[in-house]
Amino acid sequence: MRNVFYLIITMMLLNACKHAGNQQTKTTQEASQTNSDSTVYLSDAEIRYAGIDLVHPQIKEMAEQLQINGQVDVPPQNLISISCPLGGFLKYTHLLPGDHVKKGEVIASMEDPQYIQLQQDYLTAKTNVQYLKQEMERQRALAESQATSMKNYQQAIRDYETENIRMQALAAKLRLININPDNLTESNIRSTIQLYAPIDGFVAQVNANVGKYFMPTDVLLELVDPRDIYAAMIVFQEDIPKFQIGTRGVVYDPTKPDQKYPVEVILITRNVDSNRTGILHCHFLKAPDRLIPGMYLTGIFTLSKQRVIAVPEDAVVHYQGNDYVFVQQDAHHFQLTPVHVGQSDSGWVSLLGVNTQVWNGYQVATHNAFAILGKMKNKIED
Repeated sequence: MRNVFYLIITMMLLNACKHAGNQQTKTTQEASQTNSDSTVYLSDAEIRYAGIDLVHPQIKEMAEQLQINGQVDVPPQNLISISCPLGGFLKYTHLLPGDHVKKGEVIASMEDPQYIQLQQDYLTAKTNVQYLKQEMERQRALAESQATSMKNYQQAIRDYETENIRMQALAAKLRLININPDNLTESNIRSTIQLYAPIDGFVAQVNANVGKYFMPTDVLLELVDPRDIYAAMIVFQEDIPKFQIGTRGVVYDPTKPDQKYPVEVILITRNVDSNRTGILHCHFLKAPDRLIPGMYLTGIFTLSKQRVIAVPEDAVVHYQGNDYVFVQQDAHHFQLTPVHVGQSDSGWVSLLGVNTQVWNGYQVATHNAFAILGKMKNKIED
């Protein structure tokens, strides 16, 4: 019985070893096949006809470039909201968003009966002031000759000063709606007033339509002084330390990538928002003529230079969604080697996360590395 038990155990061990051996052989064969598929043989004639050259990867200084997005923004003092201080109906405006305006230009006409009433009240107060001033002088003369009481003279002074204050207040209201009280007479009372552009700039927004009534707090137009608009660029928190005051780049409207505007970083955010991003305030080195606040921007910034290992750009081939180079193993064999590429400059591209000393000793195929890739694909298909 004991011998039978030992026999069964022995057979089980033999089967397990056989299965493990078969599995190991299969794995070794698969690894060998994979390695074989990524190794390509080229004869001297094939190398010569394909125009393939061999170069050593080199240490180069490359400036990192970072692409980020943002929008055109403007300081609060350069964005001006136009409203009518006393309210009224919009009678006329010719402006559209993007239109240029000059300082002092009429940008809108308003109409309201209250303007007539205000002018009437002012002229009435002005007439009253003239009369009360004469009455005050008359009461002063009477008081000096003791022909009247001092109380009447004091009352005359009070009436004059009260009406004069009222006249000055009405004059201030007239100036708010751009009516000069010094030039106002009963013959030039009008029901309309004009609103004037306070700056040289352009129209950012129009909230008005003719015939609409506007309260004093309603904004008819928004004007922008373009001299101080800036690019507010969004940068992720891990990239913020890469920027410094004075870092330069270019920004452009994504719909017009050929028209680029040079900018310089003048302020770097000191906090990040819930999306873990911050803001770069960038000054335009040349005043943009076609950018208005709110427009989306794409920016490319050149950061500090770093020493990196690099290969020629034409040594990198794109295959099945990844980047590769062909490393020479001997005179006729080339190994497809995966790489992660970084910044490119002057025909060279950096390799990320590689051992510099090891790659310095390699030679990679250039000028027509795709010819090697084509032969590798044919070999796999066969």
